Amino acid sequence: MRPELLNGHQIHFMGVGGIGMSGLAAILKERGLSVSGCDVSRKDPPASLRECGIGVFRGHHPAHLSDEVGLVVFSSAVSEQEPELVAARARGIPTISRGELLSELASTARLVAVAGAHGKTTTSGMSAQLLIHAGWDPTAVVGGHVVSIGSNARHGRGAYLVAETDESDGSFLLLHPEVAIVTNLDREHLNYYQTFDRLVAAFQQFVRQLGPTGTLIRCQDDPVAREALMHPRQVGYGIEAPADVTATRVACRSAGSEFTASYRGHRLGTFRLQVPGRHNVLNALGVISLGLVLDLPLAVIRDALWSFQGTLRRYQALRLPRETCFIEDYAHHPSEIRATLGVDVSRERHRLAVFQPHRFSRVQRLEQDFAGCFNTVDGVIVTDVYSAFESPIPGISGARLAQLIKAQGHPCVRYVPREELPRFLVDFIQPHDLVFFLGAGDIGQVCHDVAERWRAIDGTSR
Repeated sequence: MRPELLNGHQIHFMGVGGIGMSGLAAILKERGLSVSGCDVSRKDPPASLRECGIGVFRGHHPAHLSDEVGLVVFSSAVSEQEPELVAARARGIPTISRGELLSELASTARLVAVAGAHGKTTTSGMSAQLLIHAGWDPTAVVGGHVVSIGSNARHGRGAYLVAETDESDGSFLLLHPEVAIVTNLDREHLNYYQTFDRLVAAFQQFVRQLGPTGTLIRCQDDPVAREALMHPRQVGYGIEAPADVTATRVACRSAGSEFTASYRGHRLGTFRLQVPGRHNVLNALGVISLGLVLDLPLAVIRDALWSFQGTLRRYQALRLPRETCFIEDYAHHPSEIRATLGVDVSRERHRLAVFQPHRFSRVQRLEQDFAGCFNTVDGVIVTDVYSAFESPIPGISGARLAQLIKAQGHPCVRYVPREELPRFLVDFIQPHDLVFFLGAGDIGQVCHDVAERWRAIDGTSR
């Protein structure tokens, strides 16, 4: 990082509880810098912050800016009018966004950047696992807790930085990767870009920033990525579309996947994953492509992918008494919901989806798509929209979305207010049920709360 950004004794993070912010804070702490933070969330600070000794204030207040603070980092969730941020600028304390800080860290590293609408977190985690397995000791910033790493971030002493990028606010355009993996493009973050064409143009700019010596790795199965993103040095991967790196003999099970990979017609052998789903086979093909670009031995690539144990909130299974199973998943877009619900389509279980919509603007834009993506489950429970700091939009609600799903012909749909959800589910769920808790808000808390209540129920009471 530029020395002038570290001219104070302490770096203060506003919104440090966010998954991206907490990772950057932990990395700077591990680099020997003094770090503090604050967050408006009522949840406990991430374990990664507690473990490395970063103190976290509740809420925002100018009093958090001690005389030792020499740099303030703020997340995209922090308003420009936030008094703490305003006070920092009035005192002449330098302020930078999360994206700017990541760019600073990346400026002295060989950057592997993962971008796309879906699959970024898993692909980033797999990529970090690959370079760790290769002995390259990378730094990594991932948008989820990577089980095999034990955190969402890692400070390494090697030359490489693996980063999950953020296109939601355009900050990924601050990066100049050596290798970029683009998983797909979808109609996401249009509250920022306004039109899909502008989103595509941003990804095209991102690819141009690779420079002539960089390498683009793109998913060929995604038609937009395939047709819109071009680079002189590129590797395509896919299952359905013609590609450089392909998979055949794909076998997907609830406990994982197996497939045979090939590179330009040459068989690379069998690969096994501990994470389920065809979409994760695609993610793995992107990471195999990365391994080939970096000239890593196939044995290292194969072992790294097998050692990857997933990330929290991405098809995280909770095995419960009476043969009941909960699946917690971050899926909050129709494409992600279809992929998650498509992992296990066994008709031996009653399948129930509990969905917390995320952002009023997303629900408004995609409500017809949401209404048609629950056809593979027996029952759907929709709760209130998690605002993610957005103001409500008149007429957009969880209750309305439940009505739309029912109007599409689903036979079993119910709206349940968020505050009533845990109590309702404990009574509604039956032994042997497979229950998906879907969404990017606090639905994960509901999942674990209901799981604890379920464990506490005596088996004879049902």
